[in-house]
Amino acid sequence: MAEDFKTEMNQRLKRIEGQARGIQKMVDEGRDCGDIMHQLNAINEAVRSASRLMAEQFAMECLQTTGKRGKARDALAAEMVDVISRVPR
Repeated sequence: MAEDFKTEMNQRLKRIEGQARGIQKMVDEGRDCGDIMHQLNAINEAVRSASRLMAEQFAMECLQTTGKRGKARDALAAEMVDVISRVPR
């Protein structure tokens, strides 16, 4: 994985972690359910976005390493489709 990709992914994951800790604090403080749901929805979107980014990276790596991982092109394509199909919508 390229360093710029690792940096971006780690930034996104740290942001998600911070959001989760914020929601824990909101629950502990007994904040309004609507506010908590709003923040949960924000985390869900952040996770979906990170998942899409990771799927794109996976696709690019598969395309660049075809044959280098000891797998036939069709097997790599099937693996790529399987992983991408699991990305949350």
